Amino acid sequence: MSMALGLPCRDGLVICADEQILMPGGNKSFEERISCVDLFGSVLVSSYAGPPELWREATDKIAHQLIGLQGPEEEGDVCVTPHAIYETADEVFTTMGRPASLQMLMAVGGVFNSPELFVFERGAMYRTTGFVCLGGGESSLVRFLADNLYSSSMALEAAKSVGIYLVAKAAQYMEKVGAPIDCIVVAGHQPEWLGDAEIREREAIMLAREKNFLPQILNPGTSGSGGRA
Repeated sequence: MSMALGLPCRDGLVICADEQILMPGGNKSFEERISCVDLFGSVLVSSYAGPPELWREATDKIAHQLIGLQGPEEEGDVCVTPHAIYETADEVFTTMGRPASLQMLMAVGGVFNSPELFVFERGAMYRTTGFVCLGGGESSLVRFLADNLYSSSMALEAAKSVGIYLVAKAAQYMEKVGAPIDCIVVAGHQPEWLGDAEIREREAIMLAREKNFLPQILNPGTSGSGGRA
């Protein structure tokens, strides 16, 4: 079971996921587990936990129907709204039998007011404006850290760092989650992929801050280096 996070924030949405996939027999493979469907005036970004083949089937069917909604290529000027994407995805999940083993995050951005986050899990689909963790992210470690670090009112730059940090900590302590990490920002109809160098830099900064500030829980007058604050 891999991990996918959704972090709505003040300036947009952040989606983070690890690339590790556990194969039958305990073998591991690594692949990008975030997909984008570009539409006229909007975009659908998804990630998942569960069987990769179910996610691919769902994303392919949803994309096919959404592209049909915006019309023929030469006349495709109909903006696909978040509501239409929600209804289309819900219909696809129904035709697939609403598989309980599949969990999906769906971030919708566009020329409309603000992005929206949809979740499919346990056979049900819903909208949310709060933090979501799927798969390996459903651990007490990630929940504890998110409860103390995340806020839906936080700035986009902070949400990027928090999302990357949470996946990195899960990868450090959980067998079913593993680096590398992918991260994408949805703030309009053109999503922004974070590069590997930026992800590594943000992870390193967060881990350094952790090392410096956690010891202050025991003694607020000390720093991570053992000196006075």
